[in-house]
This record gives sequence, structure tokens and C-alpha cells, in this order.
Amino acid sequence: METGEIKSLSIVIFGAGNVATQLGKALNSQGHRIVQIVGRSETNAKELASAVGSEYTVDISKLNRKANLYILAVPDSAISELASSIDKLDGLVVHTSGSTPMIALERLSDEYGVFYPFQTFTKGREANLSGVSFCLEANSSEGYCVMFQLAKSLGGEPLEMNSKQREMLHLAGVFSCNFVNHMLAIAQQLAQESEFEFKLLEPLIVETVEKALQGDPLGSQTGPAVRGDSETIKKHIAQLSRIDDELRDLYLAISTSILNLKQANE
Repeated sequence: METGEIKSLSIVIFGAGNVATQLGKALNSQGHRIVQIVGRSETNAKELASAVGSEYTVDISKLNRKANLYILAVPDSAISELASSIDKLDGLVVHTSGSTPMIALERLSDEYGVFYPFQTFTKGREANLSGVSFCLEANSSEGYCVMFQLAKSLGGEPLEMNSKQREMLHLAGVFSCNFVNHMLAIAQQLAQESEFEFKLLEPLIVETVEKALQGDPLGSQTGPAVRGDSETIKKHIAQLSRIDDELRDLYLAISTSILNLKQANE
């Protein structure tokens, strides 16, 4: 498939949240023209528009219909709503969702696809997109080529992936990112309540992640659950019962899952 060099694109971005903000700033920094931000919140849309030097609107009837590319960087639940409320567009239309099928955009344009950056985004923290996988799917070779070069222009690694694969990748991402971060947030709370520094856990966290990234997180699992250390588990359950029943139940569920996964792979 030919993926020749891309020229500067005129782009409309729907949304002004984490993904829209980080993508918009990154695209703007690489010479692409963000011509309009379409948002629900005037404050957020105006803020992002100011950052990327574009116009903004919260009125869908004022949508710029002359752009090369329309990026729907909105919550999954809003994609179908937008798709049903906008008249057909001439440009390439893509969404950035990991779990929404490409076909959701079918009525919006003759050319549509998925431009899914597999990274976690936070508004106040500049994202480094260098080396990040951009999972791409398109209904035409022309649309795919545009997205391929767009990803390359951001320093990303384009990766062709169908909707079913992308849904499973998104699920794996929830476990490896969202759930891991939630565990760290709980650990931070326990540290604060017991008046020791969360930073004490840093070497442990770093070593755990480094071992997992060597390719065998199952084999590098440690702790009382994988050892079958019932006495330590009972002590932890007693501690958590005095703190929070929900955390106790979560501890039990994860410990059981660790043991079951180990036994299933023996």
C-alpha cells in the first residue's frame, strides 16, 4: 500500500477533553491546521481553540464543512449521537475510540476510519507521542494512507488493526493502565492514612513494571496470593475489614484471581 508523504491538512476536531486537547496540540505543532474546535462546553472549546489558533463553536449548525479531516475525539457514547446529527461530510471522518466499530461513521462520509492512539492522556500533562502505536482502520486505501502519514508526522507507529482486535486491545489497556493506576491510587491512600510517604513504594513499583515489560508478568508475580500464604492474607483481610469493606472485597477478588491464573497455567 502506498503511503506517500502527507501535506498539511485542515482539521476539525470534535471534543475538547483529554484526547482532543493532546491530539490538537500535537497536530498543530507539526504544521497541520486546526480550523475549528467543536465542543459542548464553550469554556473548554474556547480554551483549546486558543491553544491551537483555531475557531470554535458549540453550535453544530456552524460546523466548518470545508476541512480535509474531521476527528471525533469524544466519549464513545457521543459518537453515534454525532453521526446521526450531522449531514454527510466531504472530508475523511475518523474517531479515536478503542471500543467503537468503524462502521459507526458510515453515514457521515464516503471515507471514514479509526485513528486510535494507544496511550493515556491527561489534559494538564503534555503527551509524548513518539513511538506510540496508532491503531488504524479505514474503509478505503486513500483514507488509510492519510491516517498512516498523519500518525508518522506525530512520531507515532501506524498499526493496521480491525475493530475486533482493537476492542480487545482496549480491554487489555483498561487492565494494564486504568486498573493498575487505580491500585496505585489505593496504595497512595493507605500511605496517607498511615502517615508514610507514597514515594517509599517507588522502587517497588518501578521494579514490578520493569519485570513485567520483559515479557512475562505471570512468571514474575510475587506476593502472598501466588505463594498461597493464607496467614498473611488473613492478616491483610483483618486490617482491611477495619478500614473499608469494599477494599477488603477487592483484595479478596484479586488474590483469588492471582491464584486461579497461576493454577490455570501450571
